[in-house]
Amino acid sequence: MAVGAVVLAGLGVGSYLLIGSRTDAAGAGPVAAIQTPVLSYDVPADWTQGGDPLTNPFGLDFTGVARGPEYSCGGRSFVRGIVASAVLPGTVALTSVPALTQGLAQALYTPPDGSRPDVTAGAARPIDVGGVQGTLVEATARTATDDGCLATAGTVLVLAVPTTGTDGKPAMAVLLVNGDDAGGPPEAPPSPSRAALDAIVASARPVTI
Repeated sequence: MAVGAVVLAGLGVGSYLLIGSRTDAAGAGPVAAIQTPVLSYDVPADWTQGGDPLTNPFGLDFTGVARGPEYSCGGRSFVRGIVASAVLPGTVALTSVPALTQGLAQALYTPPDGSRPDVTAGAARPIDVGGVQGTLVEATARTATDDGCLATAGTVLVLAVPTTGTDGKPAMAVLLVNGDDAGGPPEAPPSPSRAALDAIVASARPVTI
């Protein structure tokens, strides 16, 4: 995913709290716990938290951002994955999650020439999130052209969980989990495993306000 060349506009990254490091339940390695006002989740400990604002096509205010291993190519910076969360008003239906997932996947894998990637999004499926029933949608993106820098394929998972906003009103917490599947220059760091992406989703828990 290109940090400087994603064709999205205007999201500020809100503040988040890095709780600490530990080893995940599966023993796969150390993780860092991130807590936002409405959602907590674990990310690999070697991912970088914070950084530049995350831009997107929906104008969402993402927070709790973590980025995978970084590499440079063609004068641009890229990362092998990204995790971030946002809060949507309660008026946004869970049926909107597939469209959101598809849009984010298209944005993450659109190269500088603007050619639209081929995105396949699966059906929404229910998932238990700390005792709350959420919705999970998976999409796969494949770029139309290979510029030798941007990954040519990637996975995007979007988890949506009903919650209560900081204003006390019904809301929907959204967790974006992304990882490259293929492509990029030979010297680029390895892509995150699918198990690592699934572990991030499985760690998500709503925060009681």
